Amino acid sequence: MKELFGLLFTFKFKKLFFEPTKNNAVQFFRYCFVGGIATVVEGAALWLIQHFIFSDEKMFFVYLSQGIAFVLGTITNFFLSRLFVFQANSKSMKASGEFIVVFIISAVGLLAKEGLLWYFNSKLGIHYMLVWSVSTLIVLIWNYVARRLFIYKK
Repeated sequence: MKELFGLLFTFKFKKLFFEPTKNNAVQFFRYCFVGGIATVVEGAALWLIQHFIFSDEKMFFVYLSQGIAFVLGTITNFFLSRLFVFQANSKSMKASGEFIVVFIISAVGLLAKEGLLWYFNSKLGIHYMLVWSVSTLIVLIWNYVARRLFIYKK
């Protein structure tokens, strides 16, 4: 944490965002930043697909939109994470194998999001975008921890 706050408060943004690091706090900060970009891609895709392609809030179409948006967000997250977050650790396996493991980890997150969407939207009537927003925060933590444990070990 000391390194992260030191970089933030001394405005060393080049080191904070671009230089390879194995510092967990700096990596998690970067992961949140990258995850934010991927989340915007996923959320925008979900909303655009749902409103302009399907134009129907039946659960089948919401699930389908969520799945397509998930793939777009996962691809965005994979490439940005490899570039900015885990570049010091990404030599542990080939990019194709790494992508497969990232996709599996992300798919578990997608199942969690879909389950939360089904329960809170179908059963409790909470709007799908609100459920998506909260479940995205939960899955962000899952994705980071799982990647650190299964792919980018120290």
